[in-house]
Amino acid sequence: MKTVSINDKSTIGLVIDEIHRSPILLQLPSVFGLLAAPTSEGARQLDALKSRVPGKNYGTVIGSLNRFLTQAKTECLPGCFANAKDYAALTGAFFRLQFREENFQSKTIRDGTHQGLLLTGAYRRLFSAIEDSFAACSPDEIWNYSNYCAPLCTSCNISGDPEGSIVQFEKALEFGRTRGINLFITAEKTATEKGSYPILGFEKERIRIHREGPGLDIFKEKIPAPLRSW
Repeated sequence: MKTVSINDKSTIGLVIDEIHRSPILLQLPSVFGLLAAPTSEGARQLDALKSRVPGKNYGTVIGSLNRFLTQAKTECLPGCFANAKDYAALTGAFFRLQFREENFQSKTIRDGTHQGLLLTGAYRRLFSAIEDSFAACSPDEIWNYSNYCAPLCTSCNISGDPEGSIVQFEKALEFGRTRGINLFITAEKTATEKGSYPILGFEKERIRIHREGPGLDIFKEKIPAPLRSW
């Protein structure tokens, strides 16, 4: 397994070459994650890596907020969260939006909703480059054949592991080596709080907390009181 820093000049090229073949391991600020192609094959690869239990869905990491919001059903969004700039201050959380009709289910969509993680800096630049590399991919059933090109993202651990998401470097390294991952992207900066990111669900009249996580109190303060459902 090749290990390279996210700040290395060669990283984006290495990631794009590898992710079109197989998933990569990425050190995020508060947790270690796996990224894969935004396709049925990418989801199948993650299923195999994680020994995925049934009934789970994959999120994505956001490069372009505009691309992310283009997939959403705008009539299901709060008026003050209808544009990319409205979400920009909420970095470090998953956004769950209505992407398709409520009866649509797939590896990436549950009851029509999909969630994407927004980060900044080197992460956002990397995710944007990956999106660009998949922009012309063939229509895929996981998006109901209206494709989205952001890479699939999931926690680095065996599905259902009672210890949860991996947050220690050595454990992530061991996971990558034993599961046959070829590329591990590392980062120097880490968050004070560890664990999987919070999930915020955006609906027409309210915003729900679907999962708590690092930095949640900060997000609560940035959401207008009339929309808070907690």
